[in-house]
Order: sequence, then structure tokens, then C-alpha cells
Amino acid sequence: MRTRVPFAVLLSASVIGTALADMPSNAEMEFDPRGRFVNTPFTLEAAALGGPRAPTRGAAAAQAGAAIAAVDDGALVIDADSGTLVRVGPDLAPTARLALGPGASQLVYDPALARAYVADRANDRIVVVDVGAKALTVRARWATPAEPFGVALTPDHQQLLVTTIADRALVALATADGAEQWRHALAAEPRGVAIAASGREAMVGYLTTGTVERIALDRAGHPGHHIALGTGAAQGGGDPSLPSFARNAFAVRYLGDDLALAAHQISTPVQAIAGNENRGSYGGGFTPPITHRLAFLGPDLGGATAQVGAAIMVHQPQAIAWDALRDLAYVAGYGSDDLLIVGHASQSSAAMLATGRVVAPEASCGPQGLAVAPDGALLVWCGISRTIVRVNTEPPSTGARTTDAAAITLVGASRALTTSRLSAIAHRGLELFRLPDARLSSRGALACASCHPEGRDDALSWRIDGHTLQTPLLAGRIVGTHPYKWDGGDPDLAQSLTSTMRRLGGTGLDAPDVKALSAYLEAQPAPRRPTVAAAAVARGKRLFTGELGCNTCHDGAAHTDRARHDLGSDMKQVDTPSLIGVAASAPYYHDGSAATLPALLRDTASVHGMAETAQLTDSQIADVVAYLQTL
Repeated sequence: MRTRVPFAVLLSASVIGTALADMPSNAEMEFDPRGRFVNTPFTLEAAALGGPRAPTRGAAAAQAGAAIAAVDDGALVIDADSGTLVRVGPDLAPTARLALGPGASQLVYDPALARAYVADRANDRIVVVDVGAKALTVRARWATPAEPFGVALTPDHQQLLVTTIADRALVALATADGAEQWRHALAAEPRGVAIAASGREAMVGYLTTGTVERIALDRAGHPGHHIALGTGAAQGGGDPSLPSFARNAFAVRYLGDDLALAAHQISTPVQAIAGNENRGSYGGGFTPPITHRLAFLGPDLGGATAQVGAAIMVHQPQAIAWDALRDLAYVAGYGSDDLLIVGHASQSSAAMLATGRVVAPEASCGPQGLAVAPDGALLVWCGISRTIVRVNTEPPSTGARTTDAAAITLVGASRALTTSRLSAIAHRGLELFRLPDARLSSRGALACASCHPEGRDDALSWRIDGHTLQTPLLAGRIVGTHPYKWDGGDPDLAQSLTSTMRRLGGTGLDAPDVKALSAYLEAQPAPRRPTVAAAAVARGKRLFTGELGCNTCHDGAAHTDRARHDLGSDMKQVDTPSLIGVAASAPYYHDGSAATLPALLRDTASVHGMAETAQLTDSQIADVVAYLQTL
């Protein structure tokens, strides 16, 4: 049965899905029913950038990748958990499946050829699939640099752009045969890529740089420049010495030629120091140290980019879609299941139409992909429940104010389309890891994934218990590396998780949930290794294990002696960190004082005397770095 819900009811229910539950409106409450801190749903910080009308030419859906694509009257989805590609019909029931491999990330669909291009993250390739109503057939497999993630199809459908995480490159592949056309070097932790409607430029989002990168597609050499994402007013009492940082720009999307959207979060790792410090919080302050934003980015004007930010309630926004016909932008929160709908998104009258929460059958959602169907329905891929939720949206009538009521028709949802590769207990831990919950943090403002997206780190150093401590990489570093914390004060993982929740101001999880969270962390694979020259690696290993003697402390399967050492720093003793995935875990040392591996080896940080590196030449430092990147 289809249920029609007007905007006013949606605000009070705060639910989108197959069921509704009454609750007080956000305006009347400080916390939602899970104890989660409620942010402002949508607040533009300046006048919107768009013009008086929507663009006459909109970027096609395939000009930005996602985990889901609309296909005729159904959908095509890639489940990163199982690595299964699934075709569903209009009733959201599966009609075809294709196993690709765990970790497969994004796809784009070419309706003219009924063909999909899927990023197979674990196997360093693009899988080209012919999509039929009842069959998915592999047409080709194209090699890419290490760890492809984001994909986007140029408007002429002649090239596929691919971001690669481990090798930090954007490559253009010819859709005729997969041949590499050109390559552009990227910064650390690239994710989504989108192409402007005209095809003249592309934009790449990053997790840890605080930027998005605009790349010219119509100029020789394809030059790019980084755009610093605005962070709004400083949260550290307005003190410029306590800055905020943009992080986790998973998703970018063009609205026509001259306007793009980038969803991200803002982190303030040091809010207070000395006598004003709250030691029972991350950052040392008394307000949530992480908020979430949507950046509207204008055209490139001589190297400068107009930018207007909007504070949003969507927690961990990882998916954006745009309905060009109705000029509606959708933003979904992986952490909170919240959905934000912005009307007149590309225009100067941009404003919020509605907010709600996606509710999947039998489990929470975890939105990781959005797509607009030909009939205007919104298709939501729920990565936690591995289901598709279909939402019909009906904006106000023509000529109405942008603040007038929108209507939501809740069509339904699929059952789980795939089987998780995780155990039941580890899957429960996955859900806990992404939740902004009052049990985990004060007012439910933070989730584990806020600082550890995909089990990685935010490249920041936080004020914690009177110290400045770098966010450690988790993926691949949990098993066999105890004790935990930088001071080695927690003997086992359960104790470490409990003390982290205390530091975050949470009330704490019960023992079964701590066990589930531990199981998930222990199941996380290490980050992929970049491609490095074998000869340099061999030379670097000889230096590492020979004259430098680094393996005295960094030995064994996890490259740690699991001991504590006095390094003459601001901490009496520091636990030896694992070096697994060290290439993906900058900055370095407990306080993050070494920004890069070369900086660490040149002894320019706050920790000294670990090894005699002063005599190393530049080429030797490069060799040691090459070896470290393979760990």
C-alpha cells in the first residue's frame, strides 16, 4: 500500500521508509529518541550561488558514480560488503546477480548501451557488464592503478574517469577498449569523482585533505587545483589558533556546468586547552567537535572559486543525487539514516524542502548510494541492511514558495539482496561503528566512523585527556597489537573501547555490543598497498633492518614489539605502533608532529633519537619510504 505523507507530518515523524513512528519535532527537542544530538536541518551561511532559473543543461546521472543506478523501471546496485552486483525489477525483487568480489565500490550505467562500469576495488580493475532484464554478463575487465573507487562517464560516453586510492591517481580509460588515455596524480585518500554537464572539468572528493580538486578535462595535461572547503565559524570560541578542518568528502556532484555540491564534515580537534579544557571530551570543549556541511561550489574564475556552505543535520553524508527535471538535490547520511531534500538546488532560491529518516525493513539503513529513477522516484541503497528503499517525492506546485509543503510517497523497500561476508556478530559491530549514539559519545554527536572512516583515520591530532594525540589507523592493526592507546594503558580491546567511549562522553555499550564492535574491528582488512618499485623496496628493507635497526621495535607480523618506550616527549611512555598500512596513516608519531614519512625520517618532528637517520641521503630516504609503503 502506498502512503502519502505531507511535509508537516514528515517533520514530526522524521521517518522515510516502510513504517512511520510518531515522535516530537526536532524544533521541540534537543535529542532524538536514540539520544543523538539534533543539528540544524539545513542552514545556508550566505546567499545561494545559483541563478534565477535551473540550468538548461544538466549533468547526466552517469557523470558521477554511486553504489546504485536507475535502470529502466528498476535498478542496478553494487554491494561493497559481499561484492555482488544485483539487478532488480520495478518491484525491487532481484532478477539477476553477478559476483565480483568484496569491496567493489561504485558503478555508472550507460543507458544507450545497457552497460555498466563497476569499480572492483580489491582486484584493481573495472568490470564492464552488459545489463539485461534477467542477466548480467561480463563484457570486459580493464586493469587500473591500485584500488579503484570512484567512476564517472564523460558526456560523450567515450571515456571513463576512475579515482584510485592506493596509487592516488585519476585515470581516463577509453570505453572502446579500456586503454588508458591519461593519468593525473591525486592527493591522499581520494574518493568520488563527478564531471560537469559540459564535460569541460571534473571534481574529486578527498577524505583527509580538507579540499576537493577541480581538474580541467579540456586542457592539455589536465591540470588540477585544490579548493579548500569552508569550515564556517571556528568552534573553539572563535580563537583562530584552534582551527577547524574539513574531512570526509566522499561525494561530489555537479548541477549543470557551473555549480557543484560536496558533502563533508567539519572537525575541530582542539577546542580548548589548559584551564578551559574539558577532559571528558574529544577536543577538550563543551560543544560537539564534529558537524556536517554541504558546500555549493561555483565556477572557476581565475583560480578562485565562489563557495557557500550549508550546515546540515545529515550525519556522515556519503551520497548525493540530483533530479535535474525538478531541480531537487538529495543528501543522505550513512551514520544517521537521515535524508535531506533541497528544492531549487541549482538556483538562488535554494532552500530545504524536507528532511526524514530512511527506515529499511528489519534493520537500519546506512545509506551509501542514491539514484533518481525516470519517474522521479528516489532509490536509496542501504549498505547496512543491503536493501533498496524507493521514495517518491512531490515538490510544491509551480509558483509556490520554496518553503511550502513537499509531499513524500513511501513506496516500499526490498528485502536483503545479498548475504554479508561478515559474521552476525561482526555485522552488528559494523552497525555500531557508524552510529552517532549517546552510548558512544556525548549527545550522540560522534560515531566511531566520524574519525575512522572505513576504519582508517582523519589525519588529525585531537586534544584528549590533556594531550595532543593523533588518530590511529584501525583497519588491519587490531589483532595482535595490544596493549592499546598511545600510552599503552589499555591491555585489551574491550578495555580500549570502553575507555574511548568514556573519553567521548558516552554512557557506554553493554558487554555483548562491545564484543560485537571488537569483532568488526578485528575483521577489517589492512589498507591496500600502493604500487612501488621492487628495487627501491629491497634497498629500503636492507636499511630498515640493517644500519637503522628499525626492526628492533617494529618486528613481527604486525611490525610492533607491543612494548612502551620513553621517547623523551610529553608522554612518559609511548606504545610502539603497528606499521601495517603505514602509507595510509599520516601524520606520524603520537602527536602527529611528522606530517609525512620523509619528515619522520629526516628527524624534523617532536620525537628524536629512534634511529640514526641524519646520515641518510635523499635517495636512501626514498628507498626506506618505498619499503614502508609495502607494510
